[in-house]
Amino acid sequence: MKISARDIQLFVAGAFALTGFYSLCWLIEYSASASDGARIFQHVIGVLLLALGIGIFVGSARAVLIALVVLWIDVIGGFTGIPLYCYLFPAKATHTIWREAPEMLANVILLGLMIWSRSRRFRHEPDA
Repeated sequence: MKISARDIQLFVAGAFALTGFYSLCWLIEYSASASDGARIFQHVIGVLLLALGIGIFVGSARAVLIALVVLWIDVIGGFTGIPLYCYLFPAKATHTIWREAPEMLANVILLGLMIWSRSRRFRHEPDA
């Protein structure tokens, strides 16, 4: 069975949609409780991933490009922000690395999959 670019993009769409759905659930909980505004804003942004995942699922080329931009920003921001945070707050460095490393690894893998889905290998295949 040959994997198509669409299959890879649907996998990434599922990851986005799952993350966005979790953010939606947490947003409802944080909105109902007396939580800080930063957490609510974080989950509002996270809910946008649900919309992005649905956009990729329905075949929007714009959603695929936006997903690439979001992943690039997240990966570059993580690779610069995590070391900076660890430098500024060395007492919290180990905790920060263990908390952020799995998410960074997932984002790097998703970015790699999206780049791979747009490679020459998949250029001349018919749309399914």
